[in-house]
Amino acid sequence: MNIAHIEEYSFIYGPGCRSVIWTQGCSIRCPGCWNKHLWAFTPNKEIPIDALAAHILKQRAFIEGITILGGEPFDQYTELFHLCKILADEKLSLIVYSGYEKQQLIDKGYAPIFQCIDVLISGPYIESLRSTELGLIGSSNQCYDFFTARYSKTDLVTANEIEISFTNTGSMQIYGYPDDEKTEKLLRMMNLTR
Repeated sequence: MNIAHIEEYSFIYGPGCRSVIWTQGCSIRCPGCWNKHLWAFTPNKEIPIDALAAHILKQRAFIEGITILGGEPFDQYTELFHLCKILADEKLSLIVYSGYEKQQLIDKGYAPIFQCIDVLISGPYIESLRSTELGLIGSSNQCYDFFTARYSKTDLVTANEIEISFTNTGSMQIYGYPDDEKTEKLLRMMNLTR
């Protein structure tokens, strides 16, 4: 699977501590997208599914589940389905994002994955509908589908949150759906810059 990044421990992409996987490549390319650097299908980190699942499962004592976003995860549907099946069999919770609408995924023949995941967050990002008050979604047209009883909408955050992560080399990453003004204020308080 072509992966852009894995954040092993995150608290803003769903309930509990989660491992978060960003896939590389997106055919939808929504105007105003926060992750334009993930659009290209150029190989980034190509990780075999079994190795990726094994890596995630090493964290299982510390995580409640996995969140997969991108890029566009469903542009690698075969690999995505295989990964979700392995992780679902291991009883980890799964939240998957897609810029496609649910019906589009069904029309493409991708509905079997719904049996493996707990929550689908779907719909294209529409810049004119952007909101920083909707939790896990970036624009008000996007929606949640709950395929299991594990979570309900009340389990999901209702305000947008950000995380700042530092690597071993000292570089900084900002995750989430930041409001530029609030993010800049936070960074100034921390005496940092982006």
